[in-house]
Amino acid sequence: MTFSLRLALCLPTIFCGLLCAGHAQARDLFGLELPGAASETGRHSEAASAEPFPVRAYQGVDTPRIMAEGDIERVAYRLTGTSLTSHQMISALREQLEAQGFDILFSCADTVCGGFDFRYLLDLLPEPAMHVDLGDYQYLVAQDDSERVVSVLTSRAPTSGFVQITTVVPSDAPPVELTQPDSTEVLPQLAQPTGALATQLESRGRVVLGDLAFDTGAATLGAGPFASLQRLASYLMTHPEVRIVLVGHTDNVGALDSNTALSRKRAQSVRQRLISRYGVSSAQISAEGIGYLAPLVSNGTEDGREQNRRVEAVIASTQ
Repeated sequence: MTFSLRLALCLPTIFCGLLCAGHAQARDLFGLELPGAASETGRHSEAASAEPFPVRAYQGVDTPRIMAEGDIERVAYRLTGTSLTSHQMISALREQLEAQGFDILFSCADTVCGGFDFRYLLDLLPEPAMHVDLGDYQYLVAQDDSERVVSVLTSRAPTSGFVQITTVVPSDAPPVELTQPDSTEVLPQLAQPTGALATQLESRGRVVLGDLAFDTGAATLGAGPFASLQRLASYLMTHPEVRIVLVGHTDNVGALDSNTALSRKRAQSVRQRLISRYGVSSAQISAEGIGYLAPLVSNGTEDGREQNRRVEAVIASTQ
C-alpha cells in the first residue's frame, strides 16, 4: 500500500483540510504512516528559503551542515498515550524514505549527536507544539537525487511521543512520496522489550546474545537483524539508568593474547551496532574481551567450542 506525503506549497486545499482535522489516525495526516493515533500540533512554511541541516555530531561552529534550498515545511505531531521509544518512532519514517530512494546522510541519538548543543542547531517548532527531551531524542536527515531534503526529529514526554518532519523541496522537484515499509519486523520486536532477555539480565545480571554471527576468525558482525540486539536495545532505551558491559569470549584455539584481542573487537562491533543502528546511548555501553578465560562448557568438542564463542551483556550499574 502506498502513502503520499505532499509537502509542496502548491497544495493549499489539502493543507487546509489537514489543518482543520483535530485528531486522527496517523495514516490520515498526509497519508503518512506514523504509529498509533497522532494529531498535528504545529506547522510553519517558508517559500523560496534555505535551511542548514547538521550532517555530523556537534563540533561547535565547525559542525558540518548541508544547505538545503527551496520551499520549507515544518510540521510537528503528538502521539498521545504511546509507549514507543524515540527510536521506534523514527524507524518507520526512515524505512519509508529509504524505500523512495532517499539516502540517509546522517542519523544519531541525543548524547551521540551532542545533546543540548546539537538540538539548538535545529530549527524546531517551539513548545508545546514540539517537545524535545535533551536526553532522549533521535535525528536523521536524508536527501534524494532531485535534492529534496527531509529531516526528522523524534522525542518523548512521559505519556506522549513527539515528531517533527522538516522538508525542503526545490521549486522544480516533485513532492515527496513516502511508502509504507515492506517489513515492520523491527518495530514489533522493539515494542516488546520484556521476556527472557530482560528476565535474565535482571535476575542473573548477564545474558548471552546467542544469535549473533561473525565472519570466521574476524570481528565483523553479520548484517542481521539479530533479535537479541533488538531486544537489548529496547531494554536499554527504556531503562536509561542501566549501564552494561559487552564481554567477548572465544574458544581455546590459539594464543590467549590473540583471542583476547579478537573477543574485544567483537564486543566493540556489537557495541557500535547498538549505537548506530538502534540509537542506544554510547554512555550506556562499554566493551571488553577476555578470550577463553571464562568458558561456558568444555572446549573438548566442536559443539562446546561453538558455545564458548559468544558475546554476553553484563549489567555494570543501575544508577
